[in-house]
Amino acid sequence: MISFNCIVQEGVVSDELRAALAAELARISASVLNIPSDDVEVGYYEVRHGFGFRGGEVSTTSTVRGQLSEPIDQDTRVDLMTQIYEMWCGKTGCSVDEFLVSVRDPQ
Repeated sequence: MISFNCIVQEGVVSDELRAALAAELARISASVLNIPSDDVEVGYYEVRHGFGFRGGEVSTTSTVRGQLSEPIDQDTRVDLMTQIYEMWCGKTGCSVDEFLVSVRDPQ
């Protein structure tokens, strides 16, 4: 199982797009981790406009934080994060400097 906490800035990722991104996170995770897509949870937290800054400007950055229930090897982690990065930037149009993805093993 993997759960994602997606932190987005208000006005940057629409509700309609969030649903599509969640579906893609489930698809990618199921494929890479060889798990059922039902074992993927996705939640969003929205930072109100003006409450997040990057480089002295109002932030447009999105963060996707994954938490695994079972550890994975580094090659699998890199594959998962690369596919998530490519999908997110492709669907949102964000630049490399506007996206952060991480995937943690269980604590």
